[in-house]
Amino acid sequence: MEALIFDTHRGTSHDGEGLRTTFFFQGCPLHCKWCHNPEGIAPRPYIKWEARKCIGCHTCVKVCPEKNLGFTEKGLGIDRNRCTRCGICAQRCPAKALQISARVWTVDELVKYALKDKHFYDAFKGGVTFSGGEAALHAPFIIEAAERLHAEGINAALDTSGYCSPGIFEPVFLSFDFVLFDVKIADSDLHKKFTGAGNGPVSENLDRIAEKKRNREYTGEVWIRTPIIPHATDTEENILSIAEIIKAHHDVISRWELCAFNNMCKDKYRSLGLEWEYMETDLLPHTRMRQLLQTAETAVGGRVPVVSTGLTATDR
Repeated sequence: MEALIFDTHRGTSHDGEGLRTTFFFQGCPLHCKWCHNPEGIAPRPYIKWEARKCIGCHTCVKVCPEKNLGFTEKGLGIDRNRCTRCGICAQRCPAKALQISARVWTVDELVKYALKDKHFYDAFKGGVTFSGGEAALHAPFIIEAAERLHAEGINAALDTSGYCSPGIFEPVFLSFDFVLFDVKIADSDLHKKFTGAGNGPVSENLDRIAEKKRNREYTGEVWIRTPIIPHATDTEENILSIAEIIKAHHDVISRWELCAFNNMCKDKYRSLGLEWEYMETDLLPHTRMRQLLQTAETAVGGRVPVVSTGLTATDR
């Protein structure tokens, strides 16, 4: 069995409990305007170009079968509408300035890679996390991979947008020890404005997890995650509305995590030739993040622990 994976991070501490290895799966049904993994949205890999590595040899221009590469004053231009992602330019680039953003993995490869750090998982109560993109789009693959990891004594976490057909999502989440579940925006119209889709499936899948937890058909942990994005999700109204969702399921939720806006992905957008409306947006001020954390803590009334994660800006 195979799946497209566009990145791996070893030694992460923010994708579930303990020290973990995170695999990022290609493809996402949402198009969040603030996405910090833009290379993972499309179902197919991108061609990435890193200007700092380029030696200007023009080999890529010469070998491209579609003849859609060319240099300008701004650097390498790629007609991405015509690009077939054949990868010949990346294969022939002597400086590795051009790269394919994802590659095919087998379950065997993934398990073997994860096992490299099993002693760290054991020592720090960690494991493996499947993220994306949206890992649930690769349901058969990740279910089999989770089963194989369990057989090796490794716990597995699913980091998900929750936007998936409930019929597919149920067997997926039941295969994992942790579900890190995004609740980005409570209002469905605003959810559609900022992510490209309403939040109906998200709500339905959260309800289904809660039902399975209450019936003891699912014994894993559920963490809710809310990205705190300037001028999108960072309003008192949104935090208070999500708090109502949290309170309704407080008996099955282990924690609520407010994840600070990440602007460290600017170079990703540049390497993919993509515009990003948050390119000039600063990190959230520390005091603002603290205010929202206090709002969330007060709103849930101690029913669920609330934490904040990520980088914030020092107030001046």
